[in-house]
Amino acid sequence: MVNFDRKKILSVLLYIFSAILLVVLTFLLVTWLLQKGDVLRPPAPSEGFPPGPLTTFPQPPEFIEIGDYYFSGPWALETLEDISISMNRDLFALLAILCKRNEEYDIIDIAGTEQKNVNYECWTESCNQEVQNLYIAVFLSSSDPAKIKDKLNRRLNPVCSLAE
Repeated sequence: MVNFDRKKILSVLLYIFSAILLVVLTFLLVTWLLQKGDVLRPPAPSEGFPPGPLTTFPQPPEFIEIGDYYFSGPWALETLEDISISMNRDLFALLAILCKRNEEYDIIDIAGTEQKNVNYECWTESCNQEVQNLYIAVFLSSSDPAKIKDKLNRRLNPVCSLAE
């Protein structure tokens, strides 16, 4: 008969058992890590360009052309609590009051900043009592705005400018 050395058999069995145990523990550890979180997952691909280091730029100014002149804006009149325009003493301002309908703007008034009476009632009536659709645009000029205002009023015939 074959003579088996018990110590040798025990050491081989212990070696096989420890190798199997090591494989099982490694498998369980990797499985746990994969289920644990997003540590091992690659980042999701981005839809567009990656954000640049200078992404904190302010929005560019918006302009609207009204009768060959470019007015800054339009801004919702409802959201403006204080209209503050930093102006030089040599600049004059014209205000265009607009009513937004179907993504287009109707001009309902052209006014200068020197004007004392505000036609707010006319603005709301002309915009179907919808204050949220009233917008304002500003034109700054170094020349007297009265000429520009008269020219725009003659050309465009805004409803509330005629009510003055």
